Amino acid sequence: MQWRFEKAREAFGRYCEHWDAINRSCRDHILLDSIFVGALIRHFATDETLLAIANDDNAPGMVLVEKARPGLWQTFQPAQGPIGLVLLSDTADSRQRIFELIRSLPGYSFGFSVLQQDPDFTVFSQSDTSNLIERTDYMETSRLQISGDFDAYWKGTGRYFVDDLRRQTRRLAEQGIEVEFVIERRRDAVAECIEDYSRLETTGWKGKEGTAVAASNAQGRFYREVMEEFCDRGEGVIFRLLFNDKVVASDLILERNGMSVVLKIAYDENFPGISPGKFMHREILRHLYSDGKTKSLEWYGRVHDWQRKLGSVPRAMFHLNVYRHGWVPLARKWIKSTRGIIRSGNQK
Repeated sequence: MQWRFEKAREAFGRYCEHWDAINRSCRDHILLDSIFVGALIRHFATDETLLAIANDDNAPGMVLVEKARPGLWQTFQPAQGPIGLVLLSDTADSRQRIFELIRSLPGYSFGFSVLQQDPDFTVFSQSDTSNLIERTDYMETSRLQISGDFDAYWKGTGRYFVDDLRRQTRRLAEQGIEVEFVIERRRDAVAECIEDYSRLETTGWKGKEGTAVAASNAQGRFYREVMEEFCDRGEGVIFRLLFNDKVVASDLILERNGMSVVLKIAYDENFPGISPGKFMHREILRHLYSDGKTKSLEWYGRVHDWQRKLGSVPRAMFHLNVYRHGWVPLARKWIKSTRGIIRSGNQK
């Protein structure tokens, strides 16, 4: 199989239907939908980001790639994209296709990194290792299965949620604060929701670190576009929690095939002794249980203790480093080891 390459920002729009057709054949993950991927490209790609297209109708494949360093390439992976942007049909050996991709890349490539693979949504096996293929752990993410009766489930969360929220509810009542849970699916409401969301992030710790979503920055424009387009298709929802008509928590979520994916979570940190996030988790889960459409809730981020207490089950995401020659991983290990020795010597 040979691969050809086009600049992603210029070409992706012409290949959206082809991209989505491959995705549908690979379990149709909503985070690999061309709407989501196209928005990632528009807002975060550079002129050096390439769309790789397999020249084989019997084994279609498309990958977004970028150069990591001279001779080494990787999947295009902005922080807003939780899973690796690679689509390969299961009609051919996925490892062989990556070897062919390496040989086809511009210039002379020594290796390629397939980043952020979800073991439940990838054509690559976690056992795919050899002297030319190196598997490295990325992080643990978690999934919560939605089934049964909500009241029985919620009771099982125990003191961390049930008892604590009972105390917090009394405290809010004493302060005259009314709690309202709002579900928004209208496209024309998304802009206002993103404004509210950005206010929550910019006034919290992300604002202090300079990483917050703002309605006017690339992140804000990206999430507004994504949520507007998916709300148009009935696959986007924004949950909001209000204290006395003021938004104090917001979750941006995409839904498809019984799976709800949380893109972003923000909450107001300025309520001592009150956790808007806990109230939000309870109301979202109450809704998902009663709605009956969602079978699993995905967070696609590092596992938090509160997620474990909700009963989520972790799984390990991984990277695959694929090398053209067996000496390449040995050389990389030697270089890393040498740098470590030099740093250690300089610190003495």
